[in-house]
Amino acid sequence: MKRKIVWMEIHDPRIQKIEDQMAPEGFEIIRPQSRTDREEHLQLMQEADYVIAGGIPIPADYIAQAPKLKMIQKWGIGLDKVDCRRAEQEGIGVCITAGENAVPVAELAVGLMIAVNRRIPYVDASMRKGRWMKTEIRPQCYMMRDKVVGLLGIGNIARHVAELLKGFHCSMIYYDVARLPKEEEERLGVSYVNFDTLIQKADILSLHLPLTPQTRGMIGAEEFRKMKNTAILVNTSRGGVVDESALYEALKSGEIRGAGLDTFEMEPVSPDLPLLRLENVVLSSHCGGGVVDNVVNMTRHAYGNIQRFDRGEPIDERDVVVPAGREADVLCSV
Repeated sequence: MKRKIVWMEIHDPRIQKIEDQMAPEGFEIIRPQSRTDREEHLQLMQEADYVIAGGIPIPADYIAQAPKLKMIQKWGIGLDKVDCRRAEQEGIGVCITAGENAVPVAELAVGLMIAVNRRIPYVDASMRKGRWMKTEIRPQCYMMRDKVVGLLGIGNIARHVAELLKGFHCSMIYYDVARLPKEEEERLGVSYVNFDTLIQKADILSLHLPLTPQTRGMIGAEEFRKMKNTAILVNTSRGGVVDESALYEALKSGEIRGAGLDTFEMEPVSPDLPLLRLENVVLSSHCGGGVVDNVVNMTRHAYGNIQRFDRGEPIDERDVVVPAGREADVLCSV
């Protein structure tokens, strides 16, 4: 009997076609029809030998209803929607696709920096309304060159951001709980500073953190008060890292100049979200990794981990968040 891989995500049919063409032999691929139908999700969990976790949450009660489940494989790296502690208690492995989304997310982060600094969406919308803003937009726009970019977190994505920014001749500083080796700092062109220095000196503060109890609300009213009033915030990590109410007030009052946001506390966002009413914010719908030319890489990585697990072969330690059947340091939010 074929083992069942359940995708807890719904992708565009064109993307599903690519993924299904890569399905490993000996497995049956099953997908939900709804992102919100709890009964359907519980039924699929009962059938699953393996789960590929995407945008549909996998809380404790879903895991409790999965008697055959051996491993949860994340499509990406963020695990804030997976109850890893319950998975650990049940002896269920949890893995990610470390580094696979790093390039497209890094590219979007840099794109948001440029879009906010040059007010590209605002100028585009104005032109479509018949306004030619060549002169009046100048006082509102900034170059990337010679700016201080502060990277909060220095994982795979932030390192790619640093690589991309070398061509802009930026000064790059970073803070992370684990400092890089000196030779890696030199290779990337980044300098280590403490958290407060990062907040105070950055012209562009770019967030690259997982969402954990320790990082939730890490950037709030106090941090915005310490930032330059010409600074911008870019968040391609997780929305919960930022206090959105405090961000709104900081943007509205001019405490900071602008923001580029790909992630939000609640997704999809409500049409009433106050941030949607501000012109100094560039928004995207948590689509940092959403590029068609990375689907093959992501799918190969996810299916490869499942196949290795199924054969009893080791999985790259960078991918293993919760080893199956053993105690582990759980790195995701619950």
